[in-house]
Amino acid sequence: MTDVPQSEAPLPIETRSADACVVCGSVSRPIAARVLWPALIAEWELSDPEAASVDRREGQQCPDCGAALRSAALAAAILQHVGWRGTFDAWTSSGASLSILEINRAGQLTPWLERLGQHRLVEHPDVDMHSLDYPDGAWDLIVHSDTVEHLEDPPRALAECRRVLAPGGALCFTIPIIRARLTRRRDGLPPSFHGSEADPSYLVFTEYGADFWTQVFDAGFTTLSITALQWPDATALTARSAN
Repeated sequence: MTDVPQSEAPLPIETRSADACVVCGSVSRPIAARVLWPALIAEWELSDPEAASVDRREGQQCPDCGAALRSAALAAAILQHVGWRGTFDAWTSSGASLSILEINRAGQLTPWLERLGQHRLVEHPDVDMHSLDYPDGAWDLIVHSDTVEHLEDPPRALAECRRVLAPGGALCFTIPIIRARLTRRRDGLPPSFHGSEADPSYLVFTEYGADFWTQVFDAGFTTLSITALQWPDATALTARSAN
């Protein structure tokens, strides 16, 4: 990796408080909106508390930077990996030299990630996550958010992410998880879309439950950490391998 070791990562001038936005440091009260619609709630078979949790995950936003709770959790996971104790805004302004592959826009984090000189944004399916066109060890950090549930073969895609990670690198990502059930494929069920049915990239192949972590190890990763910014509404995953 080209970044400084975590133990030697410089501290920002200002550290954020526990109640501040992890992305921009704002202490303004978050705003909230409902994002689920009745058909998706029925397809996903969500209870009222589960639907409310998803609404918080997607609809609760910082009024100053616009980051949703899901994006804030992903930012927290990235900061934990690089050893930065301040805001995401401060880290991306610090001159960090990580090479970062962002696959699909990571919620609201893209404008911050674009500050980093070795950042590249690609879109699936234009770039096939099942067969990434990069050499082994090409990237220090890979980031994607709520993407693998839309892939036909998530373990294969995660394995490709592992292949193109440099030694000591990490994959930071989010997936929607309903913790009171087990993961299930939607094979044989009516099509379900997390967005417009006119866009095939929103088609859901996998609904993740409490055993979501097994696919990370099926893909060959050896270490998985979970960042719970707000349990159970906002969690992000960081996967690493020994090589």
